[in-house]
Amino acid sequence: MKILKLYLFVILSLLFSQQFFGQVMEFSDIDDVFKNELVVENRALTNRISNFPQVAKDINSKISIEVRQKKYKEALLLANKLDSILPNNADVKEFKAKMHMRLNDYDAALSLFTEAIKLSPKSKWFYVNKANLLSEMGRYEEALVVSETLIKIDNKWSFSYFLKAIILANQNRDIESINEFEKAIKHEPKSAMIYLRRGDLYLKLGEKKQAISNYNESLKIQPNYVLTKERLKSLKE
Repeated sequence: MKILKLYLFVILSLLFSQQFFGQVMEFSDIDDVFKNELVVENRALTNRISNFPQVAKDINSKISIEVRQKKYKEALLLANKLDSILPNNADVKEFKAKMHMRLNDYDAALSLFTEAIKLSPKSKWFYVNKANLLSEMGRYEEALVVSETLIKIDNKWSFSYFLKAIILANQNRDIESINEFEKAIKHEPKSAMIYLRRGDLYLKLGEKKQAISNYNESLKIQPNYVLTKERLKSLKE
């Protein structure tokens, strides 16, 4: 079970609001707790964009149109213009990275995620994106280093440990992954999604009772979490 590719690519692909370079928020598979995390991040991002000079805002509006039409090459060309106006803006670098990913240019995307982190080293989601990209490239050990850096930045954030757990699971380092899941569960915010994915790992290991226990814990946090309901339903069939 490729847990990392199954789940984390969703986060990397998240396109926030139309105010952020025309991107559209996609919440597929995300539980309510982390939806809220992303909403908070998006509001902060929107506020930063509101401080762009007018010429940058005008370019951003044009980018919005191109992204809605899935014209990623055109959006990237406009983003390059934006980058020339705001050469030290981490959000612009990250957006360009995502466009390069859409165009399957992973090396360029990785370089840009790295630049974004250098410009804004406390921006947690940048690390999530970079770790996911490295994993997509099969560079799991480097992805682990990024996840460990994120833990150092915020060792109280449950997602920091969740990220590491997923990367380890994708390497079949199951015991280590379970240990990281345990750390994630002990920290905040409490997330149905974390229990769901730990349940998936137990299911992969053939430990059905442990999997069901985790799925039930997931529903205690979010009773309407569709993915967890589907897992339990499939185990009863």
